[in-house]
Amino acid sequence: MALWDSTTTTTNPLLRMAMQASLTYVGGDRLLKAGRIKDAKALYMRETRNILGAEWKIPGTDGLKLDAYIGLNPFKLINVMGCCVGMAKCFRSEGNIEMALAWCEEISALHRSCYYGSPNPLHGFVFLDWIDFMPDLPPALIQQLLRPLPRLRHLRIPRQLGGSGFAALTPELEAVLDKERMTKLCEMRHPDPQAAPNRAVTVPELQVHGSWKRLQVKTPGGVTEGRENFSSCVWNGQLYVAGGRQTSLGPWYRDMWALDLSKLEKWRRLPDYPVPMEMSGMFLGWNMLVYRDQAIIFTGRPTVDTFDLRSETWSSFQTTYVATPADIEAGVIGGWPYPGMRCADATMKIVDDKLYVFGGHHRTTSMGSNLFMVLDLTTKKWRRLSGTVRVTRHSDYSCPGPRKSASSWVSQDKKRIYLAFGSFDREAAKSHNELHGADEAYGYGDFWSWHVEKEVWRRERMVGNPPCGRTEAACVYNEKLRKTIVFGGYHPSLTTLILTPGREVIFPYSYFADTFIYDMTPSPPTSADSASEPTLSAPKWKQVLTPGFPTYRCQAHLQCDPATGRTYMFGGWTNCQFIPTRSKLMSRSFGDLWELRLDMDGGHFEEVDFEEEARVAKAGPWQRCFACASAGPWKKCGGSCKGRVFFCGNGCLRDGWSEHKKLHQCRKA
Repeated sequence: MALWDSTTTTTNPLLRMAMQASLTYVGGDRLLKAGRIKDAKALYMRETRNILGAEWKIPGTDGLKLDAYIGLNPFKLINVMGCCVGMAKCFRSEGNIEMALAWCEEISALHRSCYYGSPNPLHGFVFLDWIDFMPDLPPALIQQLLRPLPRLRHLRIPRQLGGSGFAALTPELEAVLDKERMTKLCEMRHPDPQAAPNRAVTVPELQVHGSWKRLQVKTPGGVTEGRENFSSCVWNGQLYVAGGRQTSLGPWYRDMWALDLSKLEKWRRLPDYPVPMEMSGMFLGWNMLVYRDQAIIFTGRPTVDTFDLRSETWSSFQTTYVATPADIEAGVIGGWPYPGMRCADATMKIVDDKLYVFGGHHRTTSMGSNLFMVLDLTTKKWRRLSGTVRVTRHSDYSCPGPRKSASSWVSQDKKRIYLAFGSFDREAAKSHNELHGADEAYGYGDFWSWHVEKEVWRRERMVGNPPCGRTEAACVYNEKLRKTIVFGGYHPSLTTLILTPGREVIFPYSYFADTFIYDMTPSPPTSADSASEPTLSAPKWKQVLTPGFPTYRCQAHLQCDPATGRTYMFGGWTNCQFIPTRSKLMSRSFGDLWELRLDMDGGHFEEVDFEEEARVAKAGPWQRCFACASAGPWKKCGGSCKGRVFFCGNGCLRDGWSEHKKLHQCRKA
């Protein structure tokens, strides 16, 4: 049986013989084609463990970077890839979606091993150039390396789950995929409004039902006109919002407001941020974290600002920093790690009386950095942990790449700080003539953790049903549920195609309104033969399936009330993808407040009428037709229900009127 098709050839007979002898996974392919799935799985596992050792398993417990993969020669690498593809297809044919995805993820880990094997460490935005890394590889072998990747797409698992984990594709991979299918994928939104609003959870290990409820503040005003790039926190049942702006043209805010989440009566004005703009810069992209009844704000200055949540007064404290020789080598100049005394769009967390600050941009880098600092809140002393002040020519595989607007959270045991996503703003770099500038920003889809005690980074695996790469996403860890929740954000280079009659609009980016959770304590797997069929006992991602959802947006904030375990989402911004079916494209910020309920213990899902929501819940900026469930700019009912439901036309109004009248006691006005 040939190991390649008509497009994969070599004129070297010795190479041909070597490939035939080395690529033993094809034996499993023959068994799979013959319907002998159990025998095929046994062969794939045997051949994989012959190469990697009897103790090998998936997912690995040591993160994504594995020395065993990096040291593989090209023939063994292809063989293990082929075995992983075969195992994924076996599990897919058996209906085990979770394990099929796990084996697909292993392909990504193998692919990444070549990336780590580069002579000079590459930044994440540099796609793997196989020939640069492996100059002795013939074209036939390179094609074998690339060949498994598009085959994974044929499993069609992400589309079945309704997720976006495979949404971001490289140009090189896109070149070998079907163009027509790619066009259809680009037309999809995340989530897609035309998807069934009452989708069933078909794989509970990878999906969970949820519900987004719009909360109405009784008295308008305050921040309800819309905010982006603001700061927020929750304390004692109060949601605090500060700073930000309404649009990129202003107005720019330095105010602070509070809302009682149990009453939702009105936003209450608090004292404005007192530091002058010329000293701190604009109140944009800062973090506001609760520490001992105080809200802490770090702006990049040695002075850290605080807001006493009990007395509702502003104050500050001074910090100190002494640069080490290693810090100076990492780019620290003038005795302070943040040039211009500015830091924005960083991600920050507090663990055990220490404030951790990663990335963001400052006066001399607009693209983002990977500088990682810690402030001891008891001694008021700073220390650099990893990274550099400015972006270097070559990357550092021991820590996350330079970025801004990443997502982060702290594990329940406080031993690890997790960091994911973010963007490397190459457009801003080009406009400022900085290193690595380009016409398109780069959206990260990687996942890291920092061990607080050992002080070392580890690149994690995206296990389960994860979100695709994104930046400026809303993220929070819910301690009651022991789950991390991620909502929305955008990808700066994922194409969106809008097709309407007589009109085509192409956006080189995508905005999201999907919701995911990272389950830190999943149920232990049940496997009849775990020795030959590894199962997932590690933490994993799940997608939240909701009948309706807030409008696609970035820069929204998720906050969790630690007392009640309720999860809230406020604000954000979207550009002209907001309602692309309108003749005039528009952008806007949001001042709306939502609550997420999840179908799990403590998730408040008992308050949800799921069937009702499937009929009336908004699908982002669109309305759901009560009769046929299609989404669009439909007209609301003009009866006594005051627009509780919508209909897409007179036909659906006739079909659905009787049911609507009975369910909602609506009468003609």
